[in-house]
Amino acid sequence: MIKVNSTEKNIEGLENYLTNGYVEPDSFNDPEDDALECLSDLFVKDQECCLFFCKKIINSNNIDGVFIKGSALNFLLLSEQWSYAFEYLKGNAYNITIAELGKAMFYFYCAKNETDPYPVPEGLFKKLMDRYEELKDDPNAKFYHLHEAYNDFSKAYSLSN
Repeated sequence: MIKVNSTEKNIEGLENYLTNGYVEPDSFNDPEDDALECLSDLFVKDQECCLFFCKKIINSNNIDGVFIKGSALNFLLLSEQWSYAFEYLKGNAYNITIAELGKAMFYFYCAKNETDPYPVPEGLFKKLMDRYEELKDDPNAKFYHLHEAYNDFSKAYSLSN
């Protein structure tokens, strides 16, 4: 990817990715990698704008990128937009990607140790467990460390399917 060094370039790149499936038409890199670079750079330079794009990415039906959806959800979970991420998970638990599921389970595993954790919507953990059952045999589950995230998550909350 051509070095992106401005907020405007990052925004333009992410708009291109959401619309056309690529950040730069002449790039030889994986479009998902280019988009993630823009998103990460934007997170540092303009977090509010980054989180706006994170919402667009996780809700987009035009994006096949599993990793960027997981990363976008992770940015939201770790921000002041956590409640949006919780509601997204609650409403879309049966359709989330392996990466999103892994990030969500890891987030909740870590949040278990918080002194004042955010309130989890009722039924969300059950939905995440059900989604795990659907995805656990997927060939990419190991790559995304889904089983480790599930084991940590289920032990932390004493859950079982």
